[in-house]
Amino acid sequence: MKETNNVEQRPSTSLSKGARRNQILRRITVVGVIAAVITAAFAGYCLHRERVEEKQKAEELRKEKQDKKEAAKVKSKPETAEQKLERIRKQATEHGYPKNVIELLDKNVETVDFVADYEKKKDKPYADTIGKDLSQGGIPELLQWDERWGYAPYGTSIVAASGCGPTCMAMVAAGLNQDASITPAKVAAYGTEHGYVDEENNTYWRFMDEAGANWKLNSTAGLLSEEQVALELSQGHPIICSVGPGDFTKIGHFIVLTGYENGNVKVNDPFSIKNSKATWVFANIKDQIKAMWVFSKK
Repeated sequence: MKETNNVEQRPSTSLSKGARRNQILRRITVVGVIAAVITAAFAGYCLHRERVEEKQKAEELRKEKQDKKEAAKVKSKPETAEQKLERIRKQATEHGYPKNVIELLDKNVETVDFVADYEKKKDKPYADTIGKDLSQGGIPELLQWDERWGYAPYGTSIVAASGCGPTCMAMVAAGLNQDASITPAKVAAYGTEHGYVDEENNTYWRFMDEAGANWKLNSTAGLLSEEQVALELSQGHPIICSVGPGDFTKIGHFIVLTGYENGNVKVNDPFSIKNSKATWVFANIKDQIKAMWVFSKK
């Protein structure tokens, strides 16, 4: 008997080589597409980020240029007198300048440079001469806060703050003697040494009575009429005046009368350039004068 094969014949589940190849190609294609998408997305992100950074850098550069432009504009703009005054006041306060030095700014804005230079120049030697300020035959105009001698001591203060009396005497003594070596610092030292300054650094009136003799000067005290003032000044006799509150001071001050013409007097104010350049009507200031001393050569 012929034997038969009873094994059931099943279709094969394995793929043909062509099918497998197509499947692999499809997978590669999908992976490639995904990679391309990712690559494109990453490139797009990088490009976007690069543009953002470029934009930020451009903005920063623009701001930097604008800041420099504004800074240059501020730098080129001149500082006003008020701005300078406040800058120096702040500097003086922060650096601990003496109170009487800072107060000069409130009394007269002309002192701003003197205060500004205080720290740098306060310990430098004082001038030995008033130099070209000594005019031929005239009474020189000197300022107590002149940096050549303003930092010099007077009592427990300095000439700039309290030395109107010595500065007036220096003007008179230097002028009448035609001696440029008579400076406010030297006169202030003489006043301090001989006790002519009180505890508050005010100059005693007797300084005007007595100290002139040290420079070979006569001093005559007394309130004068306008006619007497005119006569003394016409003879070349300067007059130191102690003045009270008014045009020259809020408390007390010394000034020098050096000339008279048609009711007007020339004033040398040791604390003010402005006052020294002005011409004053004697009748308008006579009531502010509390005492007078006429000086002449012995």
